[in-house]
Amino acid sequence: MQSVPVALLSVCLGLLMIPVSGAQQAAAADPQAAPAALPEIVVEGHHQGPRLWRVRRGDHVLWILGTVSPLPRKMIWQPDAVREVLKESQEVVPAWPTYGIGANPITALRLYVQWRRMQKPPDHMPLREAVPPQLYARVEALEARYGPRDKTLEQLRPMLAAEHLLTKVLDSAGLTARNEVQQTVLQLARAQGVRVRQDKLRIEDPVEVLKDVGATPLSGEVACLDAVVTRLETDLGPMQARARAWALGDVATLRDLPHTDNRTACVAAVSTSERVRTIIQRAEEDWLVAVQDSLARNRGTLGVQSMDRLLGERGALAALKARGYEVEGP
Repeated sequence: MQSVPVALLSVCLGLLMIPVSGAQQAAAADPQAAPAALPEIVVEGHHQGPRLWRVRRGDHVLWILGTVSPLPRKMIWQPDAVREVLKESQEVVPAWPTYGIGANPITALRLYVQWRRMQKPPDHMPLREAVPPQLYARVEALEARYGPRDKTLEQLRPMLAAEHLLTKVLDSAGLTARNEVQQTVLQLARAQGVRVRQDKLRIEDPVEVLKDVGATPLSGEVACLDAVVTRLETDLGPMQARARAWALGDVATLRDLPHTDNRTACVAAVSTSERVRTIIQRAEEDWLVAVQDSLARNRGTLGVQSMDRLLGERGALAALKARGYEVEGP
């Protein structure tokens, strides 16, 4: 029972970190326009992904593997470069910490109950009554194209409807948001006897965190759903281009395609909660702390992180360079 609430909380917090591309922020979709059909992305066969960044201080080296999300669902990844780096590494740092809520079974039960309550729409309104008619028409257009037999959306609150719709459309486009690249890296590390630094983000009051998320104003939830719908209307092509560029190791294209380091509308929706803001901030900052600590202690470290958080003037690579590390990129 204890592992179930942790997973549920991770899903909830993961929803708040849905990436929104710069293209989405700049473009306004026609609410009445049905999304154009996109062919399923085809990036099959064996691909290595991009080369690794190298961060140095003295004779200590941190290699960083950048990932993107989503990626092609059918992609077969050949991590030969990672295998070679692991031979010289003593530690691997994953992109995100795990979440810990303690071992109290009463807390676990309360968390599960609160999660069930949170899934229900505000005031038990069906989705068509909870959101503006124009937005609902856009949701219906996406649902008709990508999940015509799925009746789940109507019973979900807008934030969770956003996550459900995103998953459906990505699946139809041949994409997946699952970080299978990191899972491969961790499996290789364990097979080669390299320790994995899996820090745990301790959540002291998980039930109150879910209550805070559940108390998100309806206007914020509507904004979250609108942002995700706009992304699906305007950004499927760039998403597929990013996935293809990553699979082919085309870092130049990845740099040119829009990336964002801004908080999404879904994060903004719950930003009135200090608890949730603190958890997200800690999760983002802990990786930078972890890789610097590992770099100081080990001759070789391998880190995994998303391109969105690595690139840009406010990205992790710029932060490491500003702190005096030598950063070499592909």
